[in-house]
Amino acid sequence: MNKEIWAKFKARVKNQVNDQYYELYLENMSCRSMTENEWVVCLPDRATLNMVESSFYDRLCNIMHDVLKDEGITSEVVLDLSLEGENAEEQKKQTPGCLPLMGLNRVTDVSTPDDSKAAFRISSTYASFDTAAAVRLREESHLNTNYTFDSFIKGGSNEMAYCAAKAVASNPGGAYNPLFIYGGVGLGKTHLMHAIGNEILQTSNLRVRYMTSEEFTNEYRDALQKGKMPEFRIKVRQNCDVLLLDDIQFIEKRVETQNEFFNVFNEMTQNNKQIVLTSDRPPKEIKDLSDRLQSRFMQGLMVDIQLPEFETRLEIIRKKSRAERFFIPDDIAQYIASKVNSNIRELEGCIKRIKMAANNHEISMALAQRVIEPFYQTRTVLVDANMIIECVCRYFGITHEQMMSKTRAKPIAHPRQIAMYLARSHTSLSYPDLERIFERDHTTVIHAVTKIKEELTKKDAYLEMDIKRLEDELFNSTNRR
Repeated sequence: MNKEIWAKFKARVKNQVNDQYYELYLENMSCRSMTENEWVVCLPDRATLNMVESSFYDRLCNIMHDVLKDEGITSEVVLDLSLEGENAEEQKKQTPGCLPLMGLNRVTDVSTPDDSKAAFRISSTYASFDTAAAVRLREESHLNTNYTFDSFIKGGSNEMAYCAAKAVASNPGGAYNPLFIYGGVGLGKTHLMHAIGNEILQTSNLRVRYMTSEEFTNEYRDALQKGKMPEFRIKVRQNCDVLLLDDIQFIEKRVETQNEFFNVFNEMTQNNKQIVLTSDRPPKEIKDLSDRLQSRFMQGLMVDIQLPEFETRLEIIRKKSRAERFFIPDDIAQYIASKVNSNIRELEGCIKRIKMAANNHEISMALAQRVIEPFYQTRTVLVDANMIIECVCRYFGITHEQMMSKTRAKPIAHPRQIAMYLARSHTSLSYPDLERIFERDHTTVIHAVTKIKEELTKKDAYLEMDIKRLEDELFNSTNRR
């Protein structure tokens, strides 16, 4: 009976969690024990356990209770996460730098003074840490203190990158090394990188250094010309425990810089020092990047950040407007979120322009439209789900009845998934709203939206063309009404 329940639980988790997340973190979980009061679920290693606890625990609890309810079990059952029994003690020894996550019990081993790697590990107590030294480490890090995990707005488009960054900040050099974050301009890659550094500085005496690849290149060339390579290497390799290198794509075609960074990379990772890299594209798409660097970059964890979906854009507008100390009514915030679907910087620019135009007066829809329309003329009104369904049906040559039918035939199911994706991206509708409109269950709607997102991420040219034409048709048609 327990095996059957566990199989149903695993199947439901797989259906309700993004495929990539499931394969990375949840596929290898196992059940140590299952009683009427408690489930003990085991994960294979410390990094995976930390990630699941911080990002998936509530979802797993909900799924467990749903499965038990289906079996007629209504008693209160607690879900406890643990390391696999045979690996638990070994994992504690292997990850002495692992910090306790908020609200969780964690065992932290303290390195001995003569440990050659002690400088790269996080201490379990900071009472004796010199304040002057902390100030010096902060100054040398070149971090922006405004970029923290608390100020980062998490959504479906960046959830995996956020979770990976948190794991690295909790266990630098032991979780994912290197961590490679890629995505378009203005989506939050640099913010996450600084957040990692800021959290590490707050919880340890590790030496963190943030650099752009341009700064790395320029400092390397300057040291080479002035005969100061030993000093440069001491600064970057020996006097740095966590290297945060932004926009790594700019070292393409720079053979000498690549050779130097290859040596930096090897020395740091061999000494359990953490490296975090950002780029506008994955390693394989960086032209003229040496094969050996591509291989090194891909040996850790690669995560991407996509364009923020409607709800995330809406939350960004609310949070950024509060930071600017002025109030944007919700209908206007929704209007802005529907118009600007590119990146966070453009949203920030819109907020600042509206604030300037309002000049301490009440913000009206007319003012917001007057400020934004010249920049986003194709999106003059909000669209709703009915408009999207009508547009998709017309584009694919199917009827409304076929769209809403139960058939899973690809000629009907694919347009239906696209309609769900567009409704999720360009309206304020929640998943429960979409379930009601499309007459589908929760799992089906989430799967549809996730599937289209993943195919777009894989650069499906035909799908990208369909989405672009549908959006052009949708917004142009609403303009003519």
